[in-house]
Amino acid sequence: MSSTPIDQYSSLRIGIIEYVAPDELRVVLDNESPESIALNTGSPRLFPRINGYLLVPIDLGFMVGQISWITVERTPFIGKESNLVNLPMPLRKLQLHPIGELSKNSNDEFIFSRGLETFPSVGDIVLIPTEEQLKENHIKIIKKVG
Repeated sequence: MSSTPIDQYSSLRIGIIEYVAPDELRVVLDNESPESIALNTGSPRLFPRINGYLLVPIDLGFMVGQISWITVERTPFIGKESNLVNLPMPLRKLQLHPIGELSKNSNDEFIFSRGLETFPSVGDIVLIPTEEQLKENHIKIIKKVG
């Protein structure tokens, strides 16, 4: 049985978008997202980190965003209910600067292009990229800039 794109996305999901502007997106991280090392991307990787990349599915590929800040916001939000105690749950948030789009060409290779034609929306999922996506993204950025 082959996995669907939705199955693949669910294992790489780290949060959702709560704010969208042309030059920034704010993300609320899921409680289950990694706190220091991501193990679900093919090899262990530090996450979250400033200048790291995240992906948001859009029409024909992914928006690539670069992490510019990370914070923990203390809130009165009540966590999972238990019979003993309900504790406030901190919200981990980060900001992304959109830098381009990652899509596959006819040879099934990832291609990076600067700028966006389509922006994601509030409530869209945010994904940690796989090693393959990071490698192709990095190579294409170097070729276009250098």
